[in-house]
Amino acid sequence: MTNALANADATSVTSPITEVKDETCLPWGNSTGLLAEVSSPLPHETSNGDGSFFAKYGLLLPGEVDALCAREETSGRSGIIAGLIAPRSVSMLVGDSGIGKSPLAYQLSLCVAGGIPFIGRTVQQGTVVYADYENSLDQSKGMREQILRLLELPKAPDRFMVWTGDSGSSLQIEEICHDVRPVLLIIDSLRAHNPHFEKTDNAGEEMKRLNTLCRKYGVGILAIHHTRKPKMDQGVPSLDNENTPLMLWLKETAGHGSIINQSHTRIAVGVPDLRKSHSQDAALVVRWHRRVQGEVGPIYLERVCDENGEPLGYRPLRDVRLLGNAEQEAAFAKLPPQFTFREAKQAYGRADDPTRKWLVKCAAIGLVRQASRGRYSRTGSGDGGDT
Repeated sequence: MTNALANADATSVTSPITEVKDETCLPWGNSTGLLAEVSSPLPHETSNGDGSFFAKYGLLLPGEVDALCAREETSGRSGIIAGLIAPRSVSMLVGDSGIGKSPLAYQLSLCVAGGIPFIGRTVQQGTVVYADYENSLDQSKGMREQILRLLELPKAPDRFMVWTGDSGSSLQIEEICHDVRPVLLIIDSLRAHNPHFEKTDNAGEEMKRLNTLCRKYGVGILAIHHTRKPKMDQGVPSLDNENTPLMLWLKETAGHGSIINQSHTRIAVGVPDLRKSHSQDAALVVRWHRRVQGEVGPIYLERVCDENGEPLGYRPLRDVRLLGNAEQEAAFAKLPPQFTFREAKQAYGRADDPTRKWLVKCAAIGLVRQASRGRYSRTGSGDGGDT
């Protein structure tokens, strides 16, 4: 072969190979059949070309994947509650008993039913079913009326429906999802709904059942759950501590780990560390973790009261001091009204990922908003220490 190449002219060497003389030199032997298979059309290409041939197998063509992902991206940016609760998925709201999870969930429900932003986040208005195992019908009505005053609504939205143990019938989740088609169904609480749900032998299958309902009926499910009782020799890590990884804190969730692992959004609610000056006006601190998107927060919520001191609901605090970090506060002061990610990185003086997390934290508190990919603006809220 070397002699043949040496004697060949330039044209024969540079021209493309159009024929294989000796098929035995190919590792697969006879190439004719293989080349024919490679060049033959796929089954769907001989029909209508829309991918329907593969639908019975659940297979998607690239164009179909792109269209579905574009829809999911748009839905994820908005969501039932933008950046917090995604549609067609299971979310968990976890916290200790008695800290105010139910009033927070009632406010969330009424905001979605009424199309009103929830703690500064836009909502997808729709029917909400609140399954309340924890409160009587009268207690439920009392919380509802308090929150309506905070939201300045003259009456409860017709899209807000409640079930309590006083209803006289058992909660039929799948039938409600099928017939009512709520955008959001809230279970308060998971343990009261099913005392065996969190057990090791049941949790995985129960979570699978809820996720199946979400996908089948297009509903979002938010379940309220408790943390486990702390061991005598171990304290619970503080949620109001940026050195506490959120997923580590969520390991304090009562029951089997699949409750957290198989949920899409994991919302942690705790009491602020009142030893920190920036937390003293807050009643709750909230952090959450969304699958793929990662961690968001903290958000600090103050409890709003009426003129008689009766609690109405929650309102987010916005104050640069809520960053709780002198370095981050100083870096924020350097940011111009509009800035890019690169400029934020220069102001903070840290690498990409710490800068990203800092901006997410600033956005959660309400100090900045993302205008577009890589571009941000200061909101003007809390710049000077106001709330």
